[in-house]
Amino acid sequence: MSSDRLSKALEFAVSITARVNMQAAEAELKDFVAAFGFDTYVIAAFTGPGSLKDPYVLATAWDAAWTEKYLREHYILDDPVIARAARTALPFFYHEALEAPGISDRAHKIREEARAYSLTDGVFIPVYGPSGFEGCLSLGGDTEHLTASDLKALHIAGVYAYQHFFRLIKNGVDTSDTGAVLTKRETECLKWSAAGKTSTDIADVLGISRHTADWYLKEATRKLGAANRTHAVAIAFRLGLVA
Repeated sequence: MSSDRLSKALEFAVSITARVNMQAAEAELKDFVAAFGFDTYVIAAFTGPGSLKDPYVLATAWDAAWTEKYLREHYILDDPVIARAARTALPFFYHEALEAPGISDRAHKIREEARAYSLTDGVFIPVYGPSGFEGCLSLGGDTEHLTASDLKALHIAGVYAYQHFFRLIKNGVDTSDTGAVLTKRETECLKWSAAGKTSTDIADVLGISRHTADWYLKEATRKLGAANRTHAVAIAFRLGLVA
């Protein structure tokens, strides 16, 4: 591994753990992966509030429409990238997962659809812990410029990034007696929705896109087992998540 890449990864490992909120941590991660040519990423947990059947998105720069579709259609169950990650603790390129024998038509369909969202290829960094395959950092984009040393540096950074984002979420969530675990951002969106704000209004207040506001509200609705946004607000009131 080149000393420059190693230094960047180790510096990132130190700096990311010093970030005390999600916004600062995401900015740190965005700058780091940009140095490797990526602007699309997702960090997800398959343990704690998440599972391999129902991943918990800790942070993402994926297109909101793709994120929503991927989770709604349960693509994770047939994604060849996830299937490969469940068999190795080492980082790999997306295209390597498609080279495995026995790839299903649905798996090819998932990867083809991903291309429409700037995910033509990428690097997947599995994170393993006491319970096995616990989470990941997935970086979408061109990979032709990356070397074996780059993969090792991204591996180091990915493990530290995942652990820190998971810690931030764990220390900053609202938990209801339904078993739902809402992030602070999901709770904020529910509170503004309860105040009569539209997704566009909420986006303006929080400094995010309307699609992202919709995404947070849909996630909160799903976690609370609600039929729609209005129902989710009613449940949140009953549980004391919003006042």
